[in-house]
Amino acid sequence: MSRTKLLTNAYVITVDGERRVLPRGYVRVAGERIDAVGPMDELEVEQADEVIDCGGMVVTPGLINLHNHHWGSLFKNTGDGLLLEAWLDEVTIPLMMQLTPETLRAAAYLGAIEALRTGTTCQLNHVVNVNDEESFAAICEPYPEVGVRQVVTKELRQPPDPPFSTRYPAFEHARDLDEELALGEELVRRWDGYGGVLHGGFAVETGASWMLHNATSEELIHRSVDLAKRLDVRITNHCGAGTPWLSIQEFRDVTGGGDVDYLERLGALSDRWVLIHSIWLTPREVSAVARAGASCVTCPVSNAYSCDGIAPVKDMIANGVNVALGSDGAYVNCSVDMIEQMKFAALIQNVTHMDPTLMSAERVLEMATINGARAVGLEHEIGSLEVGKRADIAVFDLERAHTTVGNRPVSALVFSAHGTDVDTVLVNGEVVLRGGELRFGSEREVLADARRLARETIERAGIEHRVDVHWRPTS
Repeated sequence: MSRTKLLTNAYVITVDGERRVLPRGYVRVAGERIDAVGPMDELEVEQADEVIDCGGMVVTPGLINLHNHHWGSLFKNTGDGLLLEAWLDEVTIPLMMQLTPETLRAAAYLGAIEALRTGTTCQLNHVVNVNDEESFAAICEPYPEVGVRQVVTKELRQPPDPPFSTRYPAFEHARDLDEELALGEELVRRWDGYGGVLHGGFAVETGASWMLHNATSEELIHRSVDLAKRLDVRITNHCGAGTPWLSIQEFRDVTGGGDVDYLERLGALSDRWVLIHSIWLTPREVSAVARAGASCVTCPVSNAYSCDGIAPVKDMIANGVNVALGSDGAYVNCSVDMIEQMKFAALIQNVTHMDPTLMSAERVLEMATINGARAVGLEHEIGSLEVGKRADIAVFDLERAHTTVGNRPVSALVFSAHGTDVDTVLVNGEVVLRGGELRFGSEREVLADARRLARETIERAGIEHRVDVHWRPTS
């Protein structure tokens, strides 16, 4: 018999097809899945193997972070004051070249803990470092242990010949194209479904900054799309991100168009793509994304941090594009708190368009739940509280000084709460956080390892000067 759990007396925000909200509701879980959702006055017997009283709390689908680089959790606050291009060349790539399996594993533990402690039950881990079997295992293994769902993408690389650009060096790679694709397929098949919480995918870079660094060939792009279709997985891809007078303009000078124009010209634009950032898309490109059935992911805090720009989310919505929400790696955001991302996403879009109704609390919550699930093809499994779906659930305590007079719980969650207000989290029906206490018992050890390994990596990368500054002079 599967164990049953009953969450009672909650303000339940289902994000289901009818967008039901139950001011005093319950959610019942049997095994890994949701067994029933309804108002308390229709609950016949308040009995289960475990009853969790959620009085004063908001119950939502577990939040979904559709863009994260997990190892960035070790390197917060290393990129202050840099535009994207300088940050990539002076900080990110030097750090990336120094990553070891031990470092990747510690970062995976740390990122998983931070996710659960802010109500996030699923992340898309956009892998940018080059991996073999050992290092990819180091990325994957910690997530089931901590208890967080993860879409882990295997990077696929092949420098073009001749180079796409001669201004920047090509990313080194150890395998030819056939070997690269074979390894990618092997690792996706091996890790997809691992621990009941891992899902496979690919990361293929066709955006301006990465193409200018010669990361990807046209043949790799075509064959990656074919492989993703065959395995029924998604491809995550940095798109339309960068400084408009630097990499964005350089890419347009080379190709005559933008990042989506380039994919469309190659005949490679399809519903497999999860297009991250999507800031500098023209109306023509937004229409092309909509026709292809691809998804876009906006990362507003990250984009503000590196001064990239503001994505045309209004146009995306108007064209019927599925838009999800991401934090980006914590090295270019300094937080993976999805409550923070929702609030900022709403405010930056509304003030840009001078329309306080454009991005409501409801809309950004959809972006951080069901839209994220839809982008990675998991909308039938997660993203809403519905009978038959996996029990990925977040419970936020609103009986705190900054939220207790919230007046409207949906708005209070987005505009007044913090991710750290999470009280209880279930993933796959398992209680992985309860009363602020993690099921995972080695948090202190993880934090100590993360501090040590972060410092060692920063020193090997030669960027101590970025962090060993106690006060930067202001002009």
